[in-house]
Amino acid sequence: MNSSDGTHESTVCPGCRAVLPRSEWPATPKYNATAECAEAAGELLGFEVENAVRLGYLHQLRIDAYGAQHVNPDAPRIGPVFALNGLYMYLERGSGTIDVRTAHGIMANSYDDWPRLVPPDRVGELTAYDVLTAGGVDDVESALLKWAREVWDAWPDDIRETVRKLTVELVPERYFRR
Repeated sequence: MNSSDGTHESTVCPGCRAVLPRSEWPATPKYNATAECAEAAGELLGFEVENAVRLGYLHQLRIDAYGAQHVNPDAPRIGPVFALNGLYMYLERGSGTIDVRTAHGIMANSYDDWPRLVPPDRVGELTAYDVLTAGGVDDVESALLKWAREVWDAWPDDIRETVRKLTVELVPERYFRR
């Protein structure tokens, strides 16, 4: 967006480091994200809904990739655990959206001593904006899968192992497809 003096203003998202033009989107205190990044994530959701037949199976993966990339240090500790749990279940265990959502419910009702997970300085190179602007449905699908993998892989090994152990301990085996 152009400012009144003719220069271009932009913001840098603290979560994913995306540099985006300023917008009027409302703030998102749940995430460590600029309003502009949250707007891109909202537009990506809209694209997903418009192409639900093709992209609907990635709904929870998109939510979890964004959540794991935009961890708010003041948010409840359960948030990053659930985001990483969803990435783990999809990427390493072959679980789908319904499996992950069910696992979140099971975990929330059976555990309450969530570890504090501190994200690394950089949580992947791709962003929701990159996925949104990847091109057509095939390109967005491919970019979303790559983005989710980058976000998961960016977290330190010890944190990913903590999430794996919690998931296997709390979630019944039937929710894992491999």
